[in-house]
Amino acid sequence: MNRTTARCVRLLLPLLMAAVPGTLALGQDTKPPIQPSPAAAPADKPAAADSEVLAERAIAAYNTSDYPTAADFAARFLDRAREEGRVGRRVAEVQFVLGHSRYEIQHQSKTPYAGDFRADVVAPLEESFRVLQDNAAFKTLLLANATYDLWRMQEGKDAGAEEQAHWYLFKSIVIREGETRRLPADAPERDRLARFQLLYLDRCLELARRSATPDLYVYRIRAAALRGFATPYADRFRQVLELTYFDAGNMRAAALYQFALDSAQDRALGVDEAVARFQEAIEACRLDASRAEINRQVADYLALLDLPERRAQAADFARRAYELNSSDPEIRRQYGSALHLLSFGAFARGRFDEAMRLARMAVAFDWQGIELAHFDLSRSAAELGQAEEAIHHGEEAYSTARLTAAGAALQPFAQNLVNILRQFGQDDRAASVASETSSLGVH
Repeated sequence: MNRTTARCVRLLLPLLMAAVPGTLALGQDTKPPIQPSPAAAPADKPAAADSEVLAERAIAAYNTSDYPTAADFAARFLDRAREEGRVGRRVAEVQFVLGHSRYEIQHQSKTPYAGDFRADVVAPLEESFRVLQDNAAFKTLLLANATYDLWRMQEGKDAGAEEQAHWYLFKSIVIREGETRRLPADAPERDRLARFQLLYLDRCLELARRSATPDLYVYRIRAAALRGFATPYADRFRQVLELTYFDAGNMRAAALYQFALDSAQDRALGVDEAVARFQEAIEACRLDASRAEINRQVADYLALLDLPERRAQAADFARRAYELNSSDPEIRRQYGSALHLLSFGAFARGRFDEAMRLARMAVAFDWQGIELAHFDLSRSAAELGQAEEAIHHGEEAYSTARLTAAGAALQPFAQNLVNILRQFGQDDRAASVASETSSLGVH
């Protein structure tokens, strides 16, 4: 996975949330109203007639999204149905009302579920679906989300719930593909399908992150991602596909890495927690190059915070990346930049020995921007009275900067060299450099 992929895939989750907000949280769909069946109880059976009233009230409340009332009447109806040994379509309708209503109540509460989620929510939905398979795309999506919630409640340790969460969502996507196959390419239903396919990919990444068999998702994601190449979201499908090749197809490491990248965008999350998530991804990697890339990413994340107390930590992660893969130009640049910031900070605090030590580390290897390290080293050496080293690195800083910089960007390097030459009595050379660079404002 290249760095562009790592940065771009972070945009996936916000897209999904914008695409599918609402009733089913990570999977919105139009809730089909339940049409009450004709009353099944004859007038000379008052107990059955009373049960039918409960069913009708449950369905009516459900159709107005009054979920607490719907769940109450549905539960009472089903209790009576069990006592009467009643089965069939009406029971299946009310089982669906009960399961979905409890699902919505739980999502609205935002608190841990107090009962048996499998028995109270998942089981009624599954039992209903065995009998009634109308609105199958919606019902399988609901089952996918319910079993996914169950899996999360079990901290990702319920392999059965994991497989159900995957299967029901996959089934919902397949049904939707069949429904849209004959529609024109610009039909709104096709765009909606593409967004659900992105939801499926995101869900696979989340399941792989905790799964005992994460590499199953390599093949699941690759097969699904190819379906999105003809959609407006083709770039994102490609980005997720590339994740499956990270660390030689190590899907757990890839999913953990993507989770850490997403976490780094969450401003409400503590920095230490975000770093810990990157660290978990590093530990899951098999290859040094992959570990190096994640260490580099952590260093970049910490550096962008621009907090003095995090600079040493950023340099440490950059060092780890360099030790694992010193041939990578971006890793060398990251490490050199981190050392430069530390050296610059030490110099500003008057710690010239420390600034010089760090700058020497930064000039020990080639990296894009090395002129900054030579600049640091020249200033520190000058403060410590080391003329030869100060002049040498002042000249190196200026000559290297000239290769890529001009105008205002080059001026500090030229002025620094002039100042050092004058400090150590080389006025003629200083005057020559000043004359050559007078147009830059060097004096």
